[in-house]
Amino acid sequence: MLTACLLPARCCILSRCCLLVQYILLIALFALPGVMAAQVGQSNDITKFRLRDGYLIIVQTMVNGAGPFTFLLDTGTTRTVIDPSLARQLRAPVIGEASLTTVLHVRQDKLVRLNEVQVGDAVVSDLGAMVDNLTRIKIEAPGIRGVLGEDFLSSFDLLIDYKERSLRFGGPAPAGERCRFETMGQYHGLSTSNRLLIEVKFMEVSGDNVQLQLDTGAKNLEMFPVRQNSFPSQPWGGAMAASSGVNGTTIYSSITLKIGATIIRDLDIVQSRRAIAFDAVGLLPAAIFHKIYISHSGGYVILNPTE
Repeated sequence: MLTACLLPARCCILSRCCLLVQYILLIALFALPGVMAAQVGQSNDITKFRLRDGYLIIVQTMVNGAGPFTFLLDTGTTRTVIDPSLARQLRAPVIGEASLTTVLHVRQDKLVRLNEVQVGDAVVSDLGAMVDNLTRIKIEAPGIRGVLGEDFLSSFDLLIDYKERSLRFGGPAPAGERCRFETMGQYHGLSTSNRLLIEVKFMEVSGDNVQLQLDTGAKNLEMFPVRQNSFPSQPWGGAMAASSGVNGTTIYSSITLKIGATIIRDLDIVQSRRAIAFDAVGLLPAAIFHKIYISHSGGYVILNPTE
């Protein structure tokens, strides 16, 4: 039986001291072989997107020749997801089941086959997709019918331009430093795949880098606790000034990050005390950059590239 796990929590700050916990899907595949060999139509197309709340990328997506449907583009989701009404509308054939684990329970969800998924001129055929109600995601992004995950996006090298609100699938790499990322992680001793895990240095302290998930679905930097009811790890040793958020969260201000030679200053970090199943110590929101180029073929990102 096909097995996957739903890693269900994200945190985002509505203001400096107001924390809203949301449940954008973080679906990590554990030793799960490909359901089918996806066919890819390469593209050098520029596609416009709608930006919600300054960070959520909303794209119009064709599925099986129908649509367009409104999808969330999320590098933090490893597998594409559609809601049940769209699965019924498309008459998508069921090809298996996946075990989804949330903070409250474990349930079985359907896995269906999509003949073709298309954004602009970027096309992936024979793509497996999970079926989920997306209830909490729809609170943050009303009207969406699905989530495009890394199983779709990893077929392309992708330039995201937040200022112009545009995507470019394919094309030459822009100028800039190339920072490596890992596509495989670990969760409870099991391998995860379709990940964008990048090494980050906290400039306020000495010590090793930490690995964060590069995530277009995250609004703010967030660090997670090691286990349930524990305090999150603090790379800066607890020496930074902090303010209190709701639900017992702590918000650290004026944090400086270094990724390769790129330095990002004056960031807030949420340290959630909520237990989260995750294969990185926290989230690195892609929206803190004006542009970001993700080379899935080369295994690197270029932060704020120049062209």
